[in-house]
Amino acid sequence: MASSALAGEPEPGMEDPAKVLELPDVEVVGITPLPTLGLPASEVPGNVQSVEDEQMDRQESLNLPRFMNRNLNSVNINDVQNNPYQPDVTYRGFSASPLIGTPIGLAVYQDGVRVNEPFGDTVNWDLIPQAAIANLDLIPGSNPLFGLNALGGSLSIRTKSGRTHAGTQAEFNGGSFGRKTFEFEHGGSKDEFDWFITSNISENDGWRDHSHSNVHQLFVKLGWENETTDVDLSYTFANNKLTGNGPLPYSLLQANRNSVYTYPDTTKPDLSFLNLKASHEFSKDWLLAGNAYYRSNIIDTFNGDVAEDCEQFATYAECLNEDGELSPSAVNRRSRSNEDGTGAQMQLSYLGDVFALKNNFTFGTSYDYGHTDFTQSEQAAAFTSSRGTVGLGTAEQTTHAKATNQYVGVFATDTLSPTPWLHFNAAGRWNQAEIELSGYGTDEEGGRTSLAGHHTFNRLNPSAGFTLQPLDAFAADGGPVKEMTFYGNYNEGFRVPTPVELTCADPEAPCSLPNSFIADPPLKPVVSNTFEVGLRGKLGDDIRWTTALYRTELSNDILFINVGGSGLTRGYFQNVGNTLRQGAEVGLQGSHGSFNWYINYSFIDATYQTHATLQNALGPETVSPGDRIPGIPQQLVKLGAEYEILTGWFFGGDLQYASSQYMRGDDANQLAQVPEYAVVNLHTRYKVEEHVELFAMANNVFNTDYSNFGVVNRNFFTGAPDGGTPERFLGPGAPIGAWAGVRVHFD
Repeated sequence: MASSALAGEPEPGMEDPAKVLELPDVEVVGITPLPTLGLPASEVPGNVQSVEDEQMDRQESLNLPRFMNRNLNSVNINDVQNNPYQPDVTYRGFSASPLIGTPIGLAVYQDGVRVNEPFGDTVNWDLIPQAAIANLDLIPGSNPLFGLNALGGSLSIRTKSGRTHAGTQAEFNGGSFGRKTFEFEHGGSKDEFDWFITSNISENDGWRDHSHSNVHQLFVKLGWENETTDVDLSYTFANNKLTGNGPLPYSLLQANRNSVYTYPDTTKPDLSFLNLKASHEFSKDWLLAGNAYYRSNIIDTFNGDVAEDCEQFATYAECLNEDGELSPSAVNRRSRSNEDGTGAQMQLSYLGDVFALKNNFTFGTSYDYGHTDFTQSEQAAAFTSSRGTVGLGTAEQTTHAKATNQYVGVFATDTLSPTPWLHFNAAGRWNQAEIELSGYGTDEEGGRTSLAGHHTFNRLNPSAGFTLQPLDAFAADGGPVKEMTFYGNYNEGFRVPTPVELTCADPEAPCSLPNSFIADPPLKPVVSNTFEVGLRGKLGDDIRWTTALYRTELSNDILFINVGGSGLTRGYFQNVGNTLRQGAEVGLQGSHGSFNWYINYSFIDATYQTHATLQNALGPETVSPGDRIPGIPQQLVKLGAEYEILTGWFFGGDLQYASSQYMRGDDANQLAQVPEYAVVNLHTRYKVEEHVELFAMANNVFNTDYSNFGVVNRNFFTGAPDGGTPERFLGPGAPIGAWAGVRVHFD
């Protein structure tokens, strides 16, 4: 197939291009969300980071966010909830978080389906089964082909199949903090049919008080294929209970790192996700692909919190402790979010030459529909001596919100190669987003307000870039530097206000998160503009290197503005003007015999570019251009290595360093920062015999006391019940922990 843009080009008619991306050992980058075909990495104008399942298996990371934090450039974790399955993941200063109220700037896809939730564009990492991941691409910049929320990047995940991952495997591991995990997977094929199944059951007591969690995941895929057609039907199920204890006041953290501020704080997602994907090769030059999906996620939450004041939810007597002294009153908040999503995507690709030039053209369209039914109730409560809540009377429903999202997209991309060493890429996507709201919320006086609203947004986002192999151009690829590629690109992205933001945008009527909604003033959509240039290549045959410089500016950025004196989660959403993320990435990875290693360095400069008056729990603050955006360390260093000490016995380790960061709420950069930290992890595995492998891992082996998150707040247990004492709240990192297990595999 002389005109194919696929790596390792097959002979005409010998292989379906749609199957190439199912093979984890092919260096192909998916250029659209639908995992059907892509470009060789050398032709992609961006610092894409690709991972195969073997890399994740070697390090024995608990889940996908932990692996990315330990390995990938510009990725960082904020443990806002202090649950390993509920992190805020940031990439180049943009977030993908499970928490409503966090400005989301990353789009996450599983087999071509966008899994950002319809209600708040949040990402529930516990619903992505790591055992089912075959490979993934972390794609930088505002790539318009990945639709809404791809402001700073996109994560495209592809799952295993019975043809690419045949065999049976079971493993068990356990250790610190009461963690016990059992995983099973089986894959195979016969004639045109293939099948794959994996399940994961994990129980964890947690290292902090009152922090038990469990994760139950199931993934099944059935496939059929012949020489020209490939069809896959997959089903993802998850039923989890996650406890997120959140940050601690500094005074309490110093006294007991294991303690919690208030509890309970539980989240129970229940996911059913069905995805049908198919492709058909009409000829060696034409490929049609598409998918259709249905995704249902019911999320129940229960939070025991400090009430705004003693009079609102309880009598004065109920605000007295056993000694007759004033203490803060409590409130139990329960919510249920029933989110259903369905949609389809179709794309047609032409791989034939254009004017005798190598070409890869794709045109497609997508439709996504989401419906959310959200309810919240509040119940007066009192605190126990350990700051747990006990309900006092009946709960009252304060919110019943309904939202529908309809997203339509039309996209096209073309990569044209005038020579074997020069490639031009152009792409564009037109998006229309229609959001309709109904139901009622509660205002400051306790009265009901209508949530009716209808909003429509649309925009055409372009992209253009190039890659150049200068050594090939001058026939000089015979020295120590090989496969050098210089690239540059410009692209634009688009994020529309979510239903959560639209129903909580009035500064005169702030809401509580998960949310007591009110009528909605309009918000403007967020638009991103990204420039990136970079250089990559190889030193000899064993060392790969990458460098990148990027700059992403957002206009009309949307932030959650905390209402002064009200704690962490009461406020409103507002357009605050322009923000900027710019930085540099350097990466090295290599292998020599049985020794593998990597080093990654990231510099991330995330700043406000406008004057604005914001609020935190202490009151108003004025932000000026150049002030750093909180929660984003400027420098990240990651390094790791693994060596085969004896035949079948591997030993490795890795280190993550993060520089200091400003606390969330300290947007004016006036308070002490969360200190820098470094964490070291070790892992080992030993192949006892052909089918049995023992493994072990230890995290934070030097038992470093560190925090990777901070927020400005008031400690209501050390001051007046209606005010509290201003104090730093920090998200403590987990102490030393160790686990060991056994893995059995049969082909």
